[in-house]
Amino acid sequence: MSIKNSISIVASSLSLLLSFSLSAQPPTVTPVQQDAEWAVSWWMPRHEEKLVEAEARGDDVELLFIGDSITHGWDEGLWAENFAKYGAFNLGFSGDRTEHVLWRIDHGALENLSPKVTVIMIGTNNTGHDEGHPPAETAQGIEAIIDEIQKRLPETKIILHAIFPRGATADNHMRKVNEKINEMLPGVAKRKGAEFLDISNLFVENDGVLPKNVMPDLLHPNKRGYELWAAGLNPVLERHFGTEEDETPKEVIALWPKGVPAPHDKSLVEKSEVGPRDGPGTVNRVTNVAEPSIKWYPAKGRRPRTTVLVCPGGGYNKLAWDLEGEEVAEWLNSIGISAAVLKYRVPKNREGALQDAQRALGMLRSNAEKWNLDPERIGVLGFSAGGHLSATLSNHWRKRAYPKMDSADDVSSRPDFTVLVYPAYIGTPDFETADDFSLDEEAPPAFIVQTQDDTKHFPSAIAYNNELLKRGIEVELHTFPTGGHGYGSRPSAYPVSGWKDLCGDWLLRR
Repeated sequence: MSIKNSISIVASSLSLLLSFSLSAQPPTVTPVQQDAEWAVSWWMPRHEEKLVEAEARGDDVELLFIGDSITHGWDEGLWAENFAKYGAFNLGFSGDRTEHVLWRIDHGALENLSPKVTVIMIGTNNTGHDEGHPPAETAQGIEAIIDEIQKRLPETKIILHAIFPRGATADNHMRKVNEKINEMLPGVAKRKGAEFLDISNLFVENDGVLPKNVMPDLLHPNKRGYELWAAGLNPVLERHFGTEEDETPKEVIALWPKGVPAPHDKSLVEKSEVGPRDGPGTVNRVTNVAEPSIKWYPAKGRRPRTTVLVCPGGGYNKLAWDLEGEEVAEWLNSIGISAAVLKYRVPKNREGALQDAQRALGMLRSNAEKWNLDPERIGVLGFSAGGHLSATLSNHWRKRAYPKMDSADDVSSRPDFTVLVYPAYIGTPDFETADDFSLDEEAPPAFIVQTQDDTKHFPSAIAYNNELLKRGIEVELHTFPTGGHGYGSRPSAYPVSGWKDLCGDWLLRR
C-alpha cells in the first residue's frame, strides 16, 4: 500500500470518527444558525448589527444579557431605567435555542466585550422545539454556553436564570419540562462557579397560575412582567456592582430614655429570626422587644418632608421587620418621604404598643425642625396587627396612655393621615367594628388596601372604611380579589402588589 493511500485511509477514518463524534452530540450543544428563512430575513442582519455595536461600545459594556425572545423583548423604558447605568448590552435573539447561542458565540458575538456581569436566560425554545429536547440535553446546552463564555470572557461573573414559567397552570407539559431543566441548573452553576437565580415565583400566583396580566401569551412577559424581572434581578446586580444609594447606617432612636412605662417586661431578651413566608423569599421576624425604638430613614431634600411612622405586623407577637418595615421605609425614601420604622413592644402587649406609637408620633412632631419634617404632614402606615395599631393610634390621640415624660408629650400624637394594608382586628365577620375598637369623630383621612381572599382580615378593612364614611372623613379603599395576606411591599404577579403606586400618588397629594 502506498503512503498516499495510507494517508487517504487515515483521513477518511478521522473524518468518519469526527462525523460519528458530532452525530453523538445532542443538537443542543452543536452550534447552528437559525432556520434559513429567519436567518436571512433578520437573524443574520441582527447578528451583524450586534457585532458592529459591540466594536463601537467595547469596554463601556459592563452588563451583558444573553438569551432568546424573552431577553430580546425588553421594554425600552424599563431597560434604560434599570440597566443603562451599567451600559447594558442585549444579545437576546427571538427564537434562539442553546445551539443558536453557541453559533453566535462561535461567530464573534462576544468579541470586543468585557462585561463585569453576564446574565443568561435560555432554554424555553429547546423545550418548545418540535417535540422538544429532553431536559438533560437542554441543560447540557446551557452548560456549553457557560463554557464558551468563560473561555472568551474569563473575568465575567455569570448569573444563570432559571427558565421562566410558561403555560397557564402548574400542570402544563412545557412548564414541567422547564422545571426539570431548572432542577439541574443549580448543579450546572455550582460546577462552573456561576450564580443561579430563580425568580419564577414572582411571575405566578400562589396556586401556580401564570396570569395573563404578566405574560399575555403565557410565555413572553409584558411590561408588568419585565417590571417583575427587574425587581428580581436588581438586588443581585446591586450586590455585584455596588449601589449608589446612601449606605450610612440608619439612626436608631430610643423612645423611652427615662425608662419604659408599664406594662413592661424588662427581662425580655430581643431576638430575630429569618424564616420562610407564605410567598417567595424570607422574612426577618423580631420578637421580645423590651426597648422600643424608631429606626430613622430621612429623605433627601432641603424642604421639610412628609413623614410616615411605619408599623410592621406580626399578630402582636412578632414584627415582620424587613418585609413590613425596612423595605417600606426604603420605598418611601425613594418617593421623597421620610420614614421611621417603629419597633414596638411584643409579644402580647397591645397597651404598651399604643404607648410606643403615641410616643413615636410625638417625638417626630416635636423634632420637626431638627429632623427637617413638616409637622402637619406626619402620618402612620401599618400592616396587619401594625395596621390595627395604626388605626388605634389614629383614634386614640386625645390623651396619652402613659405619664408625661418630657416636652415630646406636649405635642399632638394625632397622625395627619393613615395607611392601612390588610389591617387586622378592627372588624367582625359581619363587617361591623369590633366591640373593643372605637373611632374618633376627627380621625385622619385614610388609604386602605385589602384582598378578598384574605377572608379573615377583609372585614376589618371594610368596617374601618364604612365608619370613616359615616363620619364624612376622606377615605380611599382599594380591594382586589386575590393576593392573600402578608405580601408587604414586595412585587408579585397579583395586581395588589401595585398598591405602592396608588398609595404613593395618594401620599404625594396630602
